[in-house]
Amino acid sequence: MGQGISAEEEAAVGYRVLGVQEKSPASGAGLVSFFDFVIAAGGSELKGMDTTFIEKIKAHEEKALECEIYNIKSRSTRTVTITPRRNWGGQGMLGVTIRFDTYYIADEQLVRVLDVEPGSPAAAAGLKAESDYILGTAEQAFTDSDDLSRALLENLDRQIDVYVYNTDTDEVRVASLVPTRQWGGNGCLGANVAHGYLHRLPARCRGTNGISLQSEIWPVPPSQDDETPLPPGVVSAQGGHPETKGGTVHEPSS
Repeated sequence: MGQGISAEEEAAVGYRVLGVQEKSPASGAGLVSFFDFVIAAGGSELKGMDTTFIEKIKAHEEKALECEIYNIKSRSTRTVTITPRRNWGGQGMLGVTIRFDTYYIADEQLVRVLDVEPGSPAAAAGLKAESDYILGTAEQAFTDSDDLSRALLENLDRQIDVYVYNTDTDEVRVASLVPTRQWGGNGCLGANVAHGYLHRLPARCRGTNGISLQSEIWPVPPSQDDETPLPPGVVSAQGGHPETKGGTVHEPSS
């Protein structure tokens, strides 16, 4: 890709699962929000932000599509079978929002909740000290505390829905935060958070892929400014892999 990117990092890419709709084909296949990456589909590796995955989905409507999934929590690869279809009752043919991204050291790029102040926005959202990790929103993964801070400041006094993993329940859930400076304490969250090597997931929860509590959260498609022509259903956005115009992808519904 570019200078400064190791061969190992360059190879560690795929489509990160963000939102999973309830009772969707993706839900039935057991995909886990934020921890799962789709790295191959229908026998083709997914190494770039191109039309390969979308075309595989469209070509397998009402037919089984075999996908290879890498899970950053268990650090394992598994094969799942998904049947894309239109009549399952929700958006898209899989019912999932995905984003082209890297999983290189992604398990070290998680924001851990250290403590929660009583009466704070964090407490009102049900965040749990020590056992909760704030993973991101339907549009982005938080790779450090600064990402979280920016998202909170951009949504002051407004609701922002974030995905949270709890090590005790082994579940990824959605928490609704309303960051504000008017709650009576310091900051707009009322919680101390940290990230990095010392705040990785504990060994005791590494043996499973996690469980995704499905949600109806879907990102608002941004303006499409990528120079690469994209098929219907794909929305390109800045972000993703450090040297790629990655983006949130809505798989085709028509």
